[in-house]
Amino acid sequence: MKGPLMAAQYAPVCRDGVVRVKVACIRDTYRDFSRTALASWYEAFPISHAWTVHHEGGQDRPVKHRLKWRARRPGYGEVIVDYTMETGAIGDHNIEQYIKGYEITYGWINECDMLDERVPGLLFQRTGRYPKVTDIAPSELERVSRDGRVVMEKMGLSIEPNEVVLPRMVMGDLNPPDIDNWVYRFCEKEKKRGFNLFRQPSGLAANAENRVGKPRSSYEMEAATQPEHIVRRMVHGEFGYALDGKPVYPEFALQRHKADAPITPVKGIPLGIGIDAGGSPAAVIVQLMPNGQLRILCEICAQPGTGPSRFSEMILEVLLSRFPGFPISEAYGDPSAFWGADRQAGELSFMETVGRALNLNIQPAPSNEPAIRQEAVRWYLGRPIDGNTERMIVDPGCDMIIGGFAAHYKLTKQASAGQTDVLAVAKNSYSHPHDALQYICLGHRGRYGVIDDAAKLGRGDNVVGLRARRKAGQSRDRLSEVKLW
Repeated sequence: MKGPLMAAQYAPVCRDGVVRVKVACIRDTYRDFSRTALASWYEAFPISHAWTVHHEGGQDRPVKHRLKWRARRPGYGEVIVDYTMETGAIGDHNIEQYIKGYEITYGWINECDMLDERVPGLLFQRTGRYPKVTDIAPSELERVSRDGRVVMEKMGLSIEPNEVVLPRMVMGDLNPPDIDNWVYRFCEKEKKRGFNLFRQPSGLAANAENRVGKPRSSYEMEAATQPEHIVRRMVHGEFGYALDGKPVYPEFALQRHKADAPITPVKGIPLGIGIDAGGSPAAVIVQLMPNGQLRILCEICAQPGTGPSRFSEMILEVLLSRFPGFPISEAYGDPSAFWGADRQAGELSFMETVGRALNLNIQPAPSNEPAIRQEAVRWYLGRPIDGNTERMIVDPGCDMIIGGFAAHYKLTKQASAGQTDVLAVAKNSYSHPHDALQYICLGHRGRYGVIDDAAKLGRGDNVVGLRARRKAGQSRDRLSEVKLW
């Protein structure tokens, strides 16, 4: 409920001594809004509140609640605050057409991660339009403009020395969403100008907020009864992964397999490349260490419709900029992408085009069978090499690889629910780099190496299979074991 507080303490005062503020609260549907933000609003400002001047609307339609009260502002004296809160639900409306109708002071997006990424920017365009600039007292215009110029300079935005800058803001509330949500991309990954993320500490931290509204015992109960990916987001306030299917690699653990800092490639050790073709080609660059560790250094994910020539340029650009001087010892790709070209007409297949452009000998992976490909990767997610060294670590910049491991490289809904014997993987933007990873892992280890290692899992080194024992001629002669006295 920061809106009324900002109105009373900071918003500019009009020439008649009244602070006028109009806030639009946006949500996806009116029904969801009434269950969450509107219920909280009515707890603080019920319809029967002494400050209520006017109220209209209800659960399934827009609400307009106008409040009026007196406040004492330090350094200014007493002011009258005229505050209007309006609700709106975008639903199936055209976003641009819907938001154009607002003339507001501030914006408020409830559960902002549930709305389209265009909403914050479009709603921000409608802020600072109420009240009119001509209605604001000159001294107040000078005060807020002075503060506004400082903020805009920090954002790297240019502004004229005497330009009027009104306080404009769009607030948003949310629980930390999935890492593929626009909030994570805007605020954490791209650091877009104008977007600021204010994070609350974990509910189990010593400096946790709102202990009166939600005690520590409540968070402890949630942590004990919810799966790890829910606890990460809803208890600790960290960005996470929303599971909506069964992950292909449940063995993956963020704490174990995600590197804490960017991985620096080791000089003198060559690189390996895995390549997936198709409508959305992808590649991964790895380093296979002498101790058997797989280091996933980089992912290259192209947009749908990217052809082999443009994709080759993307790979080459990464190799030259991030890995200059590193030789490439092996490269494996989708076996099906080596076919389909018209040889008589002189055409090259997808992989042949990429290989020739990079001057790289790309080999087809030994198999395209999903189970064997996945097993090649799963081996690296097994027991650590020693007490401190995992078989696989992933650079934190590989968002698609990490996101796929944690949640989104998953089985189809039918396979997740056990409604089919075919464990098909859902095709999405995460599946392409994971296919590329499988090709390099399978190519490096070999088809029979993968099968042999899988057969040995769970069997001690001193245990010999029956078939191997027979071949070695170690069959027992029970008569020879009989002792005659």
